[in-house]
Amino acid sequence: MRRGRAVFGAFPGTPEAGPACEPQPDAAVTPTPTPLDTSVAFRKRARYVVVLVTLTLVGLWVGWRARQALLLGFLGVALGVLFYRASRWLAARLGAPRGVMLALVILGVVGSVAAAAALVGPTLVGEARALIEAGPELIARARAQLGIPDDALVLPSSGTGMASRALGVFSSVAGGLASLVVVLIVAIYTAAEPRRYTDGVVRFVDREHQPFVRSVLDDVEEVLVSWLKGVGIAVAALGTMALVGLSIIGLPGAVALAAFAAALTVIPTFGPLLGWAPAIVVGFAQGTTPGLWTLGLAVVAQQIEGSVITPKVQGAMVSVGPALIVAGQIVLGTLAGFLGVLLVVPILGVGLVLVRRLYIGPFVDGEGPKPAGSSEEDASAHRASPEAVPAPT
Repeated sequence: MRRGRAVFGAFPGTPEAGPACEPQPDAAVTPTPTPLDTSVAFRKRARYVVVLVTLTLVGLWVGWRARQALLLGFLGVALGVLFYRASRWLAARLGAPRGVMLALVILGVVGSVAAAAALVGPTLVGEARALIEAGPELIARARAQLGIPDDALVLPSSGTGMASRALGVFSSVAGGLASLVVVLIVAIYTAAEPRRYTDGVVRFVDREHQPFVRSVLDDVEEVLVSWLKGVGIAVAALGTMALVGLSIIGLPGAVALAAFAAALTVIPTFGPLLGWAPAIVVGFAQGTTPGLWTLGLAVVAQQIEGSVITPKVQGAMVSVGPALIVAGQIVLGTLAGFLGVLLVVPILGVGLVLVRRLYIGPFVDGEGPKPAGSSEEDASAHRASPEAVPAPT
């Protein structure tokens, strides 16, 4: 046994072990990695993802619970952007402070609405009440003129309940006035200091990408302004054409019928069909000739509004496909009622801008984030420069 130890040396840890067999104090001991061993950067990124997902879920839950209020806020922001644009334009033309011009714009809008309500309101309410009371008789006469069966063109007994559920937040006068006040307050605050809110959004990104975010916000602003201008001009033009045309035809309740047709123009796709339906029914109740003239007026007015006025005013910024509008109306109408149907076009327009600027541009077309006002040549030179090409891994 001693001879074996002499040949092979003593085992480590025995008294006979020599210095050569002792462990070196400077040798680095590498621990065996486990699946749970991760880098500090990965752990920070994982915590960031967890917090982001949690905040997203909480935001979706809060958004669902407060969807009506959020849509009212969205409408108020859109109106505030329009007030800001109008006040800035007047201040640049007249050389006056923008705050003074903003006050004049708001007073002008509120005063115009109040004056219209005072001048036309009594006539409008009286004609609407007379048409509602004579509704069954008018429908029966129109049905007889067209030879439609008796079970067609009838007023549903639950029409009032259906209308109340469809209108949602505007189902009562008090709710409608409160909603208008909320929209006006949000619009005033947005128009007074828009820079404060845009700067708050821009600060979420680093300085290098802040000009790009500002350019995206400018595109969103353009969508909202284009939509509001298009809707306002379309309602005014169609209401004027309807009032003049129905008065020439000689239909009773021309003011109420024209106001109803103009008001429902704000609802895309289905609004014009529903808006002109009462006028067409009243026209055929007066006879075949007035009915055909009313039908022709509706077709011509809608063609002018849909093919000339709205595309000319709104432009390509709010160009949303009809199929997408119908799908959006179904979804948003189910989720948020009347407000969802009303705001489907600006919501889809803003969504398309975000998808185009944040996804299609950088990831599909290969466009780098460029600040507002930079030229396409600068962007092309940036993409072609060696610094813009990522190093191979």
